[in-house]
Amino acid sequence: MKNPDPNFLGALQGARDNGLSIRSLVYFSVKKFDGTPVELGVWTGDEDISIAVMSGITGQMVTRNYYGFGLIEDIDPIPRVSDLTIQTVTISLSQIAGVTQQLARGYDIRLGKVEIHRAILDRKSRRPVSAPELDFLGEIDGSPIDTPQVGEEGSIQIRAVSDAISMLERKNPLKSSYEGQKRRSGDEMGKYASTVATWDIPWGQKKTKNS
Repeated sequence: MKNPDPNFLGALQGARDNGLSIRSLVYFSVKKFDGTPVELGVWTGDEDISIAVMSGITGQMVTRNYYGFGLIEDIDPIPRVSDLTIQTVTISLSQIAGVTQQLARGYDIRLGKVEIHRAILDRKSRRPVSAPELDFLGEIDGSPIDTPQVGEEGSIQIRAVSDAISMLERKNPLKSSYEGQKRRSGDEMGKYASTVATWDIPWGQKKTKNS
């Protein structure tokens, strides 16, 4: 259960009278092609910002930098589900901006982490009413680049799947492997896993020499 900041909740409750000015912040945790971790943030605001948010990975407050001004073209509505279906969100980024080009072409983004926060801006000051709230935590599942023909527009489509649910459905290749389990001291659970199916065990009868 989420416990949003009282100021954030108050802005939502007063939306009918005061209106809402919402901004989306998207943060990518990926790596360079040599394996070095790298992070990059973009948002739907008109300028570059540095803002404190709660990390969806560590749960700690961290200050992050986000690039703005037309870098995010669209974000799919985030599905609200009560079952274990995997939520998929597509983030459309500008194909011509240097920042997004670096993300899509200059980094290895496969299986990188994606965090989407939402910020509500005060209608008068244009400042966030509270720290942005985490709205989605996922893993990059694909990033096709739509290269347009002359005179047409293209975009970078980054598809992300919800992290928690996808992890529940992911198969663990070590769960039946003796080699994998024996790394934990004293774990002999899988020692005979590969041969036990061929054993002839004489249940309820006396074992003979030929059994």
